[in-house]
Amino acid sequence: MNILEFFLGKTLLSVLLSTLLLIVLGYVAGRALKVVLRLFSDKITKKTRSALDDLIVNTLAQYITPVLTIFVMYWSISWAAMALDDSISLLKQGLTIVVEGLYVVSVLYACYFITRLIDAAVRWYLHEVATRTQTHLDDELAPLANRVLKILIYIVGVVIILDHFQQNISTLVVSLGVGSLAIALAAQETLANMIAGFVLMIDRPFRIGDRICLPDGTIGLVREIGIRSTKVIDDYQVMVITPNAEIVKSQIKNFSYPNDIVRFEVPFGVAYGTDLNAMRNIILERINREGDVVEPETSEVRITEMADSSMNAKLLCKIRNPNNIPRRKSDLLLIMYNTLYEHRIEIPFPQRVLHLAPEAREALERSFREEEKPKGPYEKPV
Repeated sequence: MNILEFFLGKTLLSVLLSTLLLIVLGYVAGRALKVVLRLFSDKITKKTRSALDDLIVNTLAQYITPVLTIFVMYWSISWAAMALDDSISLLKQGLTIVVEGLYVVSVLYACYFITRLIDAAVRWYLHEVATRTQTHLDDELAPLANRVLKILIYIVGVVIILDHFQQNISTLVVSLGVGSLAIALAAQETLANMIAGFVLMIDRPFRIGDRICLPDGTIGLVREIGIRSTKVIDDYQVMVITPNAEIVKSQIKNFSYPNDIVRFEVPFGVAYGTDLNAMRNIILERINREGDVVEPETSEVRITEMADSSMNAKLLCKIRNPNNIPRRKSDLLLIMYNTLYEHRIEIPFPQRVLHLAPEAREALERSFREEEKPKGPYEKPV
């Protein structure tokens, strides 16, 4: 027996007023707990080194009032429905419907409250822990794990609601299994790409910011490694989106692994008759003076072939940051051209050597002699 029943008796008015009083007390208690949690956060948690407790306490303070109010409302209206006399069947039935609705709202809001706590924990991890690790794996898996946990929590909430209303969950599970099989068969390529995305995140053949060569020969900078596809920006600033399944089953060249030092080549050619040893020393001495050329002792000029018009060669040197290769290749070509020009080393044009048959050579020589003969003043040239 509560105080209102003592004064008013076990009447409809006392039950309704008691219910309303309990709801108001639940709201007031929630506000009081919010103030206590704010004080606790200001006095204690902010003095700790970790920000995790601050995030959790702030999240609790933000949602504690509606959570407590909803649960007290559900409990008090349930009590009111049971306390009412059966003669007031219409009101009792209405309160029972409200109770069932509040049960659904309570479970769903509880799921939402738990997901907010998980969000706070993930934000702390990404800000405090993931930024100090050398790998980007946790930066990409933490948001994914957050989404998966949210989905699982809401699924559990729906199962709890269905069980409360005495629904056959086993039938639902079987139906979901058959539906999942049908969806898997219809979206097998998408699922293959998603599984490949997990493999890429775990195996780490490349990271965001690496310069890679895709299976189709595209070379570019990795911008994003998603669940379904990987996005690469090539040297023309074009976004190339490649399904993860194609990347996993193919050979990938990573120019940024295991470090950011990469060796590349710059082809060029010089004329026949050039002192190749002197040319090699001149080129290496000039190139090794560039500030971004690392390990200059490994730089070299290789003679590759005796071509139709030139002695072909290529410069090999190392620089940092593979993403600078296109620009530095252009710069080094200009430097090599100016260096060869300053030292009067010829860069030949394409040339062809023609061998004429004896009859054709004699006819050509005869025509030249005819043109060289002096012409009379009135003689017209043939």
